[in-house]
Amino acid sequence: MVTTTPGYWCECRTTDMFIASIDAPTADHAVRWIAIALHTILPALDPDASAHAWRWLQQDRHITTKDLHQGQPVTLTITTSTTCITWTARPALFLPLAHRHNIQLPPCAGAFRPTATP
Repeated sequence: MVTTTPGYWCECRTTDMFIASIDAPTADHAVRWIAIALHTILPALDPDASAHAWRWLQQDRHITTKDLHQGQPVTLTITTSTTCITWTARPALFLPLAHRHNIQLPPCAGAFRPTATP
C-alpha cells in the first residue's frame, strides 16, 4: 500500500514566468522559503513594494503561517515597477518516489547523453 506524506507545495511566479517551486515538509518551512526569497530581492524593490514586503515580513508572515497550519492556501504578491511577483503555498499530499535500486531500466535509458551548454 502506498502512503502519502503531508506537506506544502510552494511556487514563485512572475506575470509571465515560472521562477521556482519547492515541497516543504512544514508550514514554517514553506513560509521561511518565501521570506528568504523576499529578503533576497528586497534591495531591488521600489519604496511602495519594499514597504509591503517589510510589512509582510514583520507582521503578516505570522498570519500566513497560521493560515497554512489551518489548511488554508496562501498567496503573497509584490508589485514593483513593471514586475508582479507572486508566491503561493498550499497544503499537499506527496506520493513517495519509486525506488530504482535493483530495477532493470529500459534499454533507451543508456542512450541519453546530456549536451554541454555553452
